[in-house]
Amino acid sequence: MHRPLRNALLLILLASLCLACPVAWADAGILIVHVKDVQRRPVVGLRIGIEGYGGPAETDSQGIARIKLAPQTKENSSVALQIVTSPPGKDLMMVSPWDYRAQVPSFENVADNFVEVVVVQRGERAALESGAVLKAAVQQINKANAPKSADKQAGQENPKANLEAVAKQFGLSPDDLDKAIKAWGTKTTDPYDKGQAALYEGNYNQATADLQDSLKQRKEKLAADQNAVADAAFSLGQSLYHQGRYRESAVAYHDCLQIRPDDATVINNTALSLDKAGDYAGAEPLYRRALAIDEKALGPVHPDVARDLNNLAALLGDKGDYAAAEPLFRRALAIKEKALGPDDPQTAHSLGNLAGVLEARGDFAGAEPLRRRALAIDEKALGPDHPDVAISLNNLAALLWTKDDNAGAEPLCRRALAIDEKALGPDHPTVAINLSVLALVLRAKGDYAGAEPLYRRSLAIREKALGPDHPTTRQIKANLDDLLQKSAQAAAPKAKN
Repeated sequence: MHRPLRNALLLILLASLCLACPVAWADAGILIVHVKDVQRRPVVGLRIGIEGYGGPAETDSQGIARIKLAPQTKENSSVALQIVTSPPGKDLMMVSPWDYRAQVPSFENVADNFVEVVVVQRGERAALESGAVLKAAVQQINKANAPKSADKQAGQENPKANLEAVAKQFGLSPDDLDKAIKAWGTKTTDPYDKGQAALYEGNYNQATADLQDSLKQRKEKLAADQNAVADAAFSLGQSLYHQGRYRESAVAYHDCLQIRPDDATVINNTALSLDKAGDYAGAEPLYRRALAIDEKALGPVHPDVARDLNNLAALLGDKGDYAAAEPLFRRALAIKEKALGPDDPQTAHSLGNLAGVLEARGDFAGAEPLRRRALAIDEKALGPDHPDVAISLNNLAALLWTKDDNAGAEPLCRRALAIDEKALGPDHPTVAINLSVLALVLRAKGDYAGAEPLYRRSLAIREKALGPDHPTTRQIKANLDDLLQKSAQAAAPKAKN
């Protein structure tokens, strides 16, 4: 007689327990997201969605949102999350996933059928004490610092500007963020985190060792979390690239590529490493693949497409196929002029690339106005003492030297050398290049006495940076020896008849 009542009470009890537990049932085509702040508290009233597809959802009282996926999206696919609107009175940004990309979990009702998202209030100074925030920030900065282009006219990545950009995104001071990242790097024990901190500080030997350890651990222990494996592999590839270990870098990037086969950034970086290693046959199809993906995703006139065109054209130029490289460089230049304007420094880089291939084809008359225009753009946009201006000065000087206009080339070389000495320091490898170029011009003028100390100083910098047996060091040594021989011959009295 009392059993129905007991069953009813049991059902009510179970229902109340379910309401108290943060359980979300999975459905095919739905991405379940649990949003928390850095103190692990649920975030209520945040609208979150997926880039490129509608249907954002708002988090409930337990911080859970159910986002509708695009048709045909499968388990383990990668999607890009975005915060659509923050709760009233808040300005939240995503900390984890650090690159906003998430792997679609199982649609089955299992324990890990959701994606965890961590957010932080923009401009909150307490964020500087959060390991999650600092890890996200340093990963973003390191990714921005990763090599992206084979553009021989472009300067190096700008770590200071990238730090400032990420700090602005978090609403923090660049100096405060820099100090917090460095302090965090000394405290963390996780090899991936240690590797990120070392990569940030440019300590590539330490970064490589830590990231190799991290990648091994992640492959063994986190096989289910392929994004974690991919992150470690990408960062390891970046560190190895900066060490000049291009073959090993390509292997690491390839590990990432196996997980993210359609990621144009990973494809491009794999190609860059193979390109630097001299494996043009391996790099060329990857460059073409990255170009095709970006053209489809971004449109034919996006700056990233111009970068892809430049990379492919530079490789073809290295192979000596200047006829195929020239139209690609011209298309890249047209994109940058339209997308960025005729006076943007990136437009100047494209002008330099086109000038380079014209020089290789012997068209110095066509190349010179491009070199001069690139220099004028850089001087106006960046200021007269910027390192990129030094690159443009050296390039124009080299062209004039080729035309035997050494009188015109010398002041350009001296100015480039002064800029880089001031900006980079007197012992920087780039300064060694400047010294060698100026020495070459003075030698062409017959000024052996002026060229000799320049070669000696360039050689000392190269020996310290690269070692005495590096091919570049040996080449400078050979140039110096040849100069000394010619100087001795010039000084020797002529034999009497």
